[in-house]
Amino acid sequence: MKRRNRVTPAKGRVIEFEIDHIDPLGQGVSKAGGSVTFIAATLPGETGTARVYKRAKGVQFARLVQLEQHAENRTEPYCPHFDKCPGCQFLHTDYDSELGYKKAALVRYLGPLGVADESVEVVPAPHRLDYRNRVQLHYRHKYIGMLDAVSNDVLPIPDCKIVRPELRPVLDQLYQGGWTQSHAGHGHCELYLKSGEVSICWDEAYAHGGFSQVFEAMNQQLQARVQDRLAEAGTSRLLDLFSGSGNLSDAYALAGGERTLVDRYVDAVTTNVQQIDLYDDQALAFFTRRAGATGFDTLLLDPPRRGFPALNSWVNRIKPRHVLYVSCNPASLTRDLRSLSRRFRIKSVHLLDLFPATAHFETMVLLEMRQART
Repeated sequence: MKRRNRVTPAKGRVIEFEIDHIDPLGQGVSKAGGSVTFIAATLPGETGTARVYKRAKGVQFARLVQLEQHAENRTEPYCPHFDKCPGCQFLHTDYDSELGYKKAALVRYLGPLGVADESVEVVPAPHRLDYRNRVQLHYRHKYIGMLDAVSNDVLPIPDCKIVRPELRPVLDQLYQGGWTQSHAGHGHCELYLKSGEVSICWDEAYAHGGFSQVFEAMNQQLQARVQDRLAEAGTSRLLDLFSGSGNLSDAYALAGGERTLVDRYVDAVTTNVQQIDLYDDQALAFFTRRAGATGFDTLLLDPPRRGFPALNSWVNRIKPRHVLYVSCNPASLTRDLRSLSRRFRIKSVHLLDLFPATAHFETMVLLEMRQART
């Protein structure tokens, strides 16, 4: 059933919506009235009204005002901050539905590369809440919490449900307000659980003490599946790009595998290390001069959200038989894989839910070189 807008869909106006599907950011997508509208905290099949707050590139963004028709899989949010906090996108539905929406979003991206729904293995989290070992909060004057990109307000989250229990005493202390005496103006702080110790730092770069996955149990699942795929590929010499200190390839090295780690901030104590900014235009030339670029049969990479636009150049130079790509952003992943699609085929795809309750997840894709035609 098509629905018409009550008023012209200009900024600040109230419109009617009918949600068709969930986009990769966890927003409901409505096509009612001939306009594409993105509305957070909605589910497919739901109808109601929403207030437009932004229009750009032929689409509009709105916030829910009232629901008329509720989806059968809508549930009461676990968190009292859900309606306003931008941190979580799926606490208004059950976990199976959340995983289904994430899988559908991934297939929308990878489908043009030949990936079908049934070929994606989903690895669910053992629990949906109490998992984050690190959280960054913004502060402004006396307020501290999550930054709402729409209103630019800082939203307090004293009862956040996804942080680890070990972080809650420090979170409680922050909301008692003592920090305002030594931190005026605006900035951010980071709560971080590492090796059983909770630390808090102010106005430093995110994960300044070293990047690690925020869900320890799911990181172990990721590590195990990387090791399985490296074994499946018959890896004998591994090149690990964006490696950090070797989180994804440590098990391979401990089992006697030969690897080289490449990253801007890689731990220099580790053997076979190249400290290179992989986004530098001369990164491949630097690497080739220092270490050579032959003999690596598998290329492993786990880049930031921006992906690795230079992937095709590295593959052309290194000539691996297999590429194992781990990504937190299906959009940049798809772009990078498309550059390899003529010479490599996708052998397996895993969706690992390292970020339950949010729209984010990790994808692991194993590619193998196509056989040369005779």
